[in-house]
Amino acid sequence: MRVLTFFNLVVAALSMGSILAVAADDDVESIYRLGSGYPVSETGLRIGGYATTKIGMPRADPWYFDVSDLSLFLTWDNGSRLRFFSELEVGDVLSAGEHQSLGTQKAHFEFERFYIDGLVNNNLTIRLGKFLTPVGQWNLIHAAPLVWTSSRPVATENLFSTHASGLMLHGSVSVANRQLEYSVYGDISESIDPYRSKKPFENALGAHLRYSLTDTVQIGASFANFVLNDLPPTRYNLAGLEVAWSYQKYELSSEIVYRTSDHTNIKSTWQSFAQSVIPLSQYWFVVGRYEFFEQPQDKPGQVGLLGLAYRPLPPIIWKLEYRLGTNNETLAADGLAASFAMLF
Repeated sequence: MRVLTFFNLVVAALSMGSILAVAADDDVESIYRLGSGYPVSETGLRIGGYATTKIGMPRADPWYFDVSDLSLFLTWDNGSRLRFFSELEVGDVLSAGEHQSLGTQKAHFEFERFYIDGLVNNNLTIRLGKFLTPVGQWNLIHAAPLVWTSSRPVATENLFSTHASGLMLHGSVSVANRQLEYSVYGDISESIDPYRSKKPFENALGAHLRYSLTDTVQIGASFANFVLNDLPPTRYNLAGLEVAWSYQKYELSSEIVYRTSDHTNIKSTWQSFAQSVIPLSQYWFVVGRYEFFEQPQDKPGQVGLLGLAYRPLPPIIWKLEYRLGTNNETLAADGLAASFAMLF
């Protein structure tokens, strides 16, 4: 019965996605294009967002279903030097499980992002507000319709806060006829972000670089010095490396992070992942991932993931995956998961 219920929900989610995909394809001639947001007349405002439905069947825990994310994007850009962006997210909008009836009891609101950009010149922009922490590449593009798996790698969120609030200088410059993207930021979440994200910074300083070696290969590096909102207050140093290769529809990517602490009882920790994407046809893809992660309170864990993704349109993706590992129960438990995500 448990398995039957799980797959009934999978079929329902995929059917809903199919209807939306057909509707989007029929509407390509209208002013609205699925995935690009809706422009509000000539005001400079654009409304968009994304939605995610997920079904999970962990090997050692009850199955669950939830509309895990419903995010609303609001962008303002009238061609001037000032731009605005916000992302309001409703998490766990609807949820159900083996021991829980369908309901909204877990729903919660959060400002994922809220910032103003000031364009200084073609190479420099000043950002003020709440933004995604530029550590690695996954965290910067983590929205479900843009990534290949329902679960995110442990290394992309476990050792640092995924959001920062404060000031950022970012842009790009040409180095050896290739683009070098950079960002330097300072975080003062304790002072300016009363509605804090999960595991927030108290304060932080950091930088991120990403360089295009060729048309198909990008490399990057991250550094951050920060205090998390936990007890006891501890200052950490974090360094990260990333590499990504893409050719036609093939992809390889990897990220490594290493964190040290000024507290003698907190050991240094490193975590990493490597992921590949192989096209089977125009719309079907096989995804494989391996992760290794040290854990401050447990033995090192590792996990392998094998998944299948169906992307009928760029803004729409269906995913099915199975995860299996060792010492991974806390951070990346074994089990089956399926999801549907749409950018609108």
